[in-house]
Amino acid sequence: MKPNPFHVLGLPVTADDETVVEHARDLALVAEAREERALAEWAKDELTGRPETRRLHAFLEAPDTDYRAERWDDFARRHRRPPVTPGSLTGNAAPPTAGDFDLAAVVRLLVEGLLTPPDVDVRPALQAAPVPFRLPERPPLEVRDVLFG
Repeated sequence: MKPNPFHVLGLPVTADDETVVEHARDLALVAEAREERALAEWAKDELTGRPETRRLHAFLEAPDTDYRAERWDDFARRHRRPPVTPGSLTGNAAPPTAGDFDLAAVVRLLVEGLLTPPDVDVRPALQAAPVPFRLPERPPLEVRDVLFG
């Protein structure tokens, strides 16, 4: 089953015949496969042929459709190659050497990161202790109890 020609061309149902022909030609130029070119030609023929066929496709098309995503795909297809290659970014630059880095600063950052204690929140451990805390029946001995009996 073929899709709606308005969807194939990415046009609203209010597009005139000239716009349909122009857009179908543009799609055929950027199409990679023969099937894509044939589909664009078929859509053009469906919309510029018999008026009853065009009215049927306009009736079956969802109201207020917008094909921005398809237009973006067309743009991406036309401009497929990236504008800058990684090789052109490096130019004649040499790879970095040990002299390009401040090794003392790197070591200082590493040591500071290792020596800085992490922030610890002990509240969850106190609220859900693994062993329940119970006071003994008799209070513990104090210093005066030992010294004075």
